[in-house]
Amino acid sequence: MFRIRSLMAVALMLGLVAMVACGGSEASQQETASGSESSTAMAEGQNAEAQQAESLPEGVTAEMVAQGKEIFAGAGLCYVCHGGDGTGMPGLGANLIDDEWTQSDGSYEGIVGSVMDGVDASAATTGTAMPPKGGSGITDDQVKAVAAFVLTLGK
Repeated sequence: MFRIRSLMAVALMLGLVAMVACGGSEASQQETASGSESSTAMAEGQNAEAQQAESLPEGVTAEMVAQGKEIFAGAGLCYVCHGGDGTGMPGLGANLIDDEWTQSDGSYEGIVGSVMDGVDASAATTGTAMPPKGGSGITDDQVKAVAAFVLTLGK
C-alpha cells in the first residue's frame, strides 16, 4: 500500500514537472494565445488609425474625425437620414460610403460646402432636401468635424 502511494506521488510530481516544462496548463496556454491575439488586434487597429491619419487632408485631424463621428450620431442628426453607418435611408439621405458624390467632388472642402449650404430637394438623389447644416443648428466647426468623419466613411 505504501509503495502504491509512493508511485502515485511520483507520477503526480512527474506530471506537474511535465506541465511546467511544456509551458503550463492548457488554460494558461489559451490565455497566452488569447493575449497574443489581443496584441495583434490592437496593433492592427493602431496601424489602421495611423494609415487613416496619413490619408487625411491638410488641416484635418484624427481628433476632428472622432468628434465628427459623435456629432454625426448625435447632435448633428445626420444618422436620421443617412443611417447610423452612412449607407443612407431610402427616400431620405444619400449613401455616404460609396464612391458616388452628386453634390460635391467628394473632397473635404466639397463635403463641408454641401453640409453648410444644404441640398435642394430638386438636386437631391432621394428627392428629399437637406437643410443647411442638416437643420440641426450645429456650429461651423462641428460641420467641419462631421465632414472629416464623412470623408473617412468610404475608406
